Parts: sequence; structure tokens; C-alpha cells
Amino acid sequence: MPGPDAASTDAAVLQAVATAVREIDLTGTEAWGDLGALSAHTHVDSVEVFADEIKVRAGSFEGPINVHCTLNYGNGADGLTVSETFPGRFEGSLSPAGPVILRLKVDTSSFYA
Repeated sequence: MPGPDAASTDAAVLQAVATAVREIDLTGTEAWGDLGALSAHTHVDSVEVFADEIKVRAGSFEGPINVHCTLNYGNGADGLTVSETFPGRFEGSLSPAGPVILRLKVDTSSFYA
């Protein structure tokens, strides 16, 4: 049975993972290929992480996200700006230095529907 500090340790790990996912630069992930293709000037506003849905097993973790973006078309007064949210998933591993995000994917298929 886990000790009395297990719950707080688990919560700390989940919080660390959630923070790492929120702070990742999406332009360096495979998700950016899909997001960047949506507009000439795609801007990621935020990454929503569901800490209570993160699964940690044997030093690795995974979970769902929502990526909130602003898609910009054209320039100046003639431009069009659209806000969109896309679901996605992330995977990573726990290291002594903290969580390492290994994979982050976003499903942009709803944009084309």
C-alpha cells in the first residue's frame, strides 16, 4: 500500500507533467506540421492539459490536450482572424531533471470537415 506521501508525490508528478506540456514550444513538435498548415500565421494561444487524465506508468506518461489557436489569413484590415481549438495527445518520460515530452500530436481534421 502506498505511503502517506504517495498522493502528494503523484499530484506533484502530474502537476510537473502538465506544466511541461503547457510550456512546450509546439513549433518543435510534430503537431506543428498540422497546425502551421492551417494558416499563413498560426499562433498557439494556449495548451489546455487535463492533469486528472494524465496516465503515468513505469516512468512514462501520456494524456489528452486541447490546443487553442488563432489562425490569421491576409494582412491588415483585409485580413481574417479565426480562433480554433483542436484536440491532441502527448507522450513522454520522467527523468531526474523532470518530465520530457517525446511526442505531441494534434488532430486538425475538424478544420477540413
